[in-house]
Amino acid sequence: MVLTDEAIWYFKHSGFHIVPECLPKELMNRLNSVTDDQISEMVEPLVWEKGKEHSPGNIRRLSKILSRDAVYMEAGSHPTILESLEGLLGPNIELLTNKHNHIMVRPPGSEFVYWHSGEEPYNYTLITALIYLEESTLENGCIRIVPGSHMRPFQRSRRPSESFLESDLYNRSLPVPMPRGGILLFNDCCFHGSGVNNSTGSRRSITLGYRSHDAHDVVKEDPEKILISGERIYTGHPHPYR
Repeated sequence: MVLTDEAIWYFKHSGFHIVPECLPKELMNRLNSVTDDQISEMVEPLVWEKGKEHSPGNIRRLSKILSRDAVYMEAGSHPTILESLEGLLGPNIELLTNKHNHIMVRPPGSEFVYWHSGEEPYNYTLITALIYLEESTLENGCIRIVPGSHMRPFQRSRRPSESFLESDLYNRSLPVPMPRGGILLFNDCCFHGSGVNNSTGSRRSITLGYRSHDAHDVVKEDPEKILISGERIYTGHPHPYR
């Protein structure tokens, strides 16, 4: 769905956008089937729940998913996502392979994702997309975002040291439950984190990073950036000048 001017304004000020449409059920089934195999076969690279034995039930994160199976790229470049991203980043969009590019599995009992801001406010806008393979609820530790924190005019560590529940960020944050197949976009400069999974099931979500192609970047072939919409153009001052 193409973003309205109101939705774009809201994103600029709050820092996040919930895509109204979910990904198709057929695609979600394939995503979960491939993810089931990756987990059961413990395909590296993996991140484990701290202090737990290395077994499929204790996998916290599957890393480098875009190179694991084509279905993940299919989801990451789906028109439902691209239409919203174009309203926020413009027509020339790159998907990063060296930022995010993972699945948070979050098995039962999985610990907090502590408060952090992925980027500094003065960096190029990088949008994080969360694609929910399973429903995300308050019980299983849905993400919490501090609205507007991407516009902070003050210096603050990108990884605050305060306890998750006792931090002032927690009191200012907004929990964002999401349905299976839902898509959440947010400015990666926003402070965000998530709680303990207190449910009896996992809480899977794909995490991907997108940015607008820099029209002043002379180097166009960057293996860590995949152009998924538009073109790589150069609008600077070429030398010698034509």
